[in-house]
Amino acid sequence: MSFAVARQKGPAAAWDDLRSERNKKRKRGSAFNSKNPSKPKIGTWGRALAELASKLFLAGVVGYLIFAGYNFLISTPRFQIQEVSFQGNQVLSNSEIFDWLGPIQGENLIAIDLASLNQRLSEHPWVQSSSIQRNFPQGLEFELTERVPYARIKKDQIYLMDNFGVILSPERPEYKHLPLIVLQETKEKDLLNGKVLHSLKTMHYFNKLPFFKNNPLDAAELVGHSRVHFITKNRDLQIQMSMDALKEGHKNFMIILDSLEEENLNFKMIDLSFKNQVVIRENFIPSKTLISTKNQTN
Repeated sequence: MSFAVARQKGPAAAWDDLRSERNKKRKRGSAFNSKNPSKPKIGTWGRALAELASKLFLAGVVGYLIFAGYNFLISTPRFQIQEVSFQGNQVLSNSEIFDWLGPIQGENLIAIDLASLNQRLSEHPWVQSSSIQRNFPQGLEFELTERVPYARIKKDQIYLMDNFGVILSPERPEYKHLPLIVLQETKEKDLLNGKVLHSLKTMHYFNKLPFFKNNPLDAAELVGHSRVHFITKNRDLQIQMSMDALKEGHKNFMIILDSLEEENLNFKMIDLSFKNQVVIRENFIPSKTLISTKNQTN
């Protein structure tokens, strides 16, 4: 008779069996869960919606407070502009600036558009640059730099002009001493292309010479497209030059200057418009406009 003897399993084999059994249970559990997915809990969604609603409500309250606060600031009389000050204006009076800008006092200091206001001020012909700042609770301060008149321009009437060729305003009595440029025809292109400014610079260079110390050039007339006539303050000497050769004409004048000062010549006009030549004449080139400007410069 034979007997089968069962061997007792060791610890390692028993541990392997236990792990195998656990893995089987896990697989059965995951298969069961895939066939029967769990339903989301209603309580979790409710809490999420409640939190979202509370945040939206809080944002709405903050937005309303900001809106209400801003409306209060721009409507309260505490911030209405009452004091307006100007700095840097020498020619323009405060009333002239107010007329240009329009009503300012009574406007709300917070709501007023400073950029737009400054842009409007900078468009004034006399204003070269400007800045504005708020002085709480009811003040506004302007600081501006004015253009400096450089000459007078006679077109339909006499205007003031700065050294950039910008027309500032009709002539003012305190600037009667400035040199006068006469345009035979009302042509803005003579201002834009630099002819007027070149004429003024040439007049300035001439007046630095001792020859013109007691009787400076103070008026000029642009004739045609290429000629300029200068005349002295006493209206007794006229100089003609070509606009295309002002430097050369000035150079030629310097060459004959010693002769003009030494010799007692009876001349009324010096023509520097020819190349490498100076013509001295005893009579004026007819120019009723230049002669009549004597009363306008005195």
